[in-house]
Amino acid sequence: MKTREKIIQASIELFNDRGERNVTTNHIAAHLGISPGNLYYHFRNKEDIIFSIYEEYARNLLLDTFPKVSADVKPLDAIILYMDAVFQAMMKFRFFYANLPVLLGKNPSLREKYVEVQHCLTDRVSQLLLSLRDTDIMTFEDDELPDIVSILRLVNTFWLSFYQTQTSDTEINDAVFYQGVLKILVIIRPYTTKTALPELLKARDMYQERFEKAAS
Repeated sequence: MKTREKIIQASIELFNDRGERNVTTNHIAAHLGISPGNLYYHFRNKEDIIFSIYEEYARNLLLDTFPKVSADVKPLDAIILYMDAVFQAMMKFRFFYANLPVLLGKNPSLREKYVEVQHCLTDRVSQLLLSLRDTDIMTFEDDELPDIVSILRLVNTFWLSFYQTQTSDTEINDAVFYQGVLKILVIIRPYTTKTALPELLKARDMYQERFEKAAS
């Protein structure tokens, strides 16, 4: 692994464990056993590191986790798998969402990139929901689509922050993410057709079982 990639991965680890606000570039360099000058050769400052981390996260969301509905993947499975993948990606990059407004406020370039990626994700989720409607799995009016997409994205984006403000135990583990997936399924259920409802309930039961196992 090249030094630049080592810096990114070490930064993700430290930001998640200690909180981004509590980690400096000197902490990152010391963690890796390199000089601050070596770190600055690859990144100008901590904001530059965070920007590069978000680029990796965006690639993960847009290229690696986003499902394509096909004959081999049922549309309902596609959106459930996507929501699951989104929460798992958030597990890796959870520091970003724990302090999102502040990070975006400090870095205009990051805000611009973030908005660009969010618009792209909104378009893709919209197309995924339309594919569910086309295959008689969901039913909704055209003018409802933007609100459904916004609510789904809202839960995805801010579930971690909400959870951490509702409990004295702020540890983030798999159980927290399975709870997030279950919330998504609750949102989808009223729009699910009678034909597709058994499959949705089956998915709900599966994630409920995973949640209970992870929480025990």
